[in-house]
Amino acid sequence: MATADGRRTQILRQAALTFLHNGYDATSMSHIAERCGMTKPGLYYHFKGKQDLLYAIMSHAMDLLEERTMAAMLAAATHEEQLRAILHSHVRLITELEDGALTVLVVTARNSLRPEDRRMIEQRVQSYTSWIRATLEGLRAEGRLREVDSAVATASLLGLMVWTSRWYRQSGRLSGDDVADQVAELGIASVLRRSVSGIGP
Repeated sequence: MATADGRRTQILRQAALTFLHNGYDATSMSHIAERCGMTKPGLYYHFKGKQDLLYAIMSHAMDLLEERTMAAMLAAATHEEQLRAILHSHVRLITELEDGALTVLVVTARNSLRPEDRRMIEQRVQSYTSWIRATLEGLRAEGRLREVDSAVATASLLGLMVWTSRWYRQSGRLSGDDVADQVAELGIASVLRRSVSGIGP
């Protein structure tokens, strides 16, 4: 029998997929309840309304992302390993979840949140991106970063990770780990100096 927390997580993931596929404005609570196999009053028992549900989805996504990324970073010994850990853990989370809906909505649907909720999510996103930027600046201090602006590099790496959700399919030829490994490798190669990463002169 599913626990209350497990049931809530199932609702969040199914709602995220529904929002992603149909669009936030075109999705009703009735539609989400139907997709979750529950009654509309049952859905309202868990969430007060559609905006509360969207905020809960994004908060859950950031919880997962922060937890996994921080754990991976703490296990890394160097700035290069830290950056690889961030890239791999983020992409692996996307490939574990259907269509990466939870994490994609954080990027694509923030404007649908209430202003106070949007500020909370944006603060968490900024905190997360600051981890990436600080890691890049660590590489710069070691003389290992290309001559690129760290803000531009951070945004580009985020785009590389998030875009995975647009093309990856769990039924495809590559496993989630394979994809996470390769995206991490591409990300590392794009920001490290060529002489250091061993990719030609």
